[in-house]
Amino acid sequence: MSFINNHTGKTVLITGASDGLGLEAAKHYAKAQFTTVMAGRSAEKLAKAAEAVRLAANIDATQADQKVYTICFDFSSLESVRDGVTQFLDLNLPLNILINNAGMFGMSREFTKDSNVFDKVLMINMVGPLLFTELLLPKMRESGGGKILIVSSSTHLPKKNSKKLILPLDNLDGSKTWSSQSSYAASKLADLWWAYVLADKLSDSEPKISVNAIDPGAIPSTGIAREAPWIVQKVLPYVLPLMTSNILTLEKAGEHYLGYGIDPQYASDNGIYYDRGNKVKSSEESYDMVKAKTVYNLACQVTGLDDSKVAV
Repeated sequence: MSFINNHTGKTVLITGASDGLGLEAAKHYAKAQFTTVMAGRSAEKLAKAAEAVRLAANIDATQADQKVYTICFDFSSLESVRDGVTQFLDLNLPLNILINNAGMFGMSREFTKDSNVFDKVLMINMVGPLLFTELLLPKMRESGGGKILIVSSSTHLPKKNSKKLILPLDNLDGSKTWSSQSSYAASKLADLWWAYVLADKLSDSEPKISVNAIDPGAIPSTGIAREAPWIVQKVLPYVLPLMTSNILTLEKAGEHYLGYGIDPQYASDNGIYYDRGNKVKSSEESYDMVKAKTVYNLACQVTGLDDSKVAV
């Protein structure tokens, strides 16, 4: 793969990079000579993850601090998200690729202190990343454009023969019905909605900024269920293969993440949904742009980004 050559001078920022797929993606980008910025919630975990990336990419100790960086913040707090943006900007690096990989699977209906419009899962999986991305757009423009990748999931697809909506607009807070599975699926549909809205919004941007969404596949070793009881976390890697055939290894999923960022076959894509390296259609509901823009604008309202709202 000749496109995996020297990308010195380019920077990738990956959220949820302390472990799992985010860490694996960081290793792949670092091996391709990207300056790699890893974001996570725990400074201790990030330090260990960054060292693993340096070792995997065979980065010389004298260059370690210049090639792999960490920023620590929590998507459950909008104030913390803004601090994360400040931490990145303080590094004085360009921003060429942003991978919104962080996410969580909630075990109970909860809210963050910032809003009761969206439940906690939606706040962490969609609203916080939207704020993070919007605040970093000026840096990406300053860097000559770039790519934004938003991690969704095939869980956003409705079950066969189901007429039930994944995310009714009157149930963003989960007040009418809530379950761990439905909340996570709703957040992944919302990720597609804001990906498509932002892609459309930036379609004529100069310099070019593209926005695409990813289904990474089911990866048993990911840390997505970090808030689940320990027994669920232990059993999940063995149960997941029985629940879906869309299983990938971390290594293969990490390769896809790198490809979406630098492979010429994806260079002109914008507003595309990827599944295991392929360009595929997402659900019918995900293309409802009235709903997409409504949820996008609500997220902008919650985060104080009124100037970023779009006409519905």
